[in-house]
Amino acid sequence: MKKLLVALSLLAFAAIAFANVPETIDLSKAFNVKSPTKKAVMFPHAIHQKNSQCTDCHMDAKGGKDLKGADGKKLVVGEVKGTANALHKNFCWPCHEKKQVKAGKSCTTCHK
Repeated sequence: MKKLLVALSLLAFAAIAFANVPETIDLSKAFNVKSPTKKAVMFPHAIHQKNSQCTDCHMDAKGGKDLKGADGKKLVVGEVKGTANALHKNFCWPCHEKKQVKAGKSCTTCHK
């Protein structure tokens, strides 16, 4: 009976967590990109959420804006311009490489 209650509690927590997040995030707005050189990334958060744990990307299991860099520390994004930025180098690309995303570093994988 205890195991059932724990399982139901976890299921309820997961349902609440999934309900409070956007399905898609416009990263140019989220990171205040002033003059994008490519099309904005419409980040498919819901798809990533299905294939990852919140703490794979976020510093806290509740999610939020504090992202975790490839080194496991809080990611300091700074200015996002071109490819020479922390978001590409320390967040997106390392994860795509680790998870062997097909065409993981190709611009058109994310900038559509």
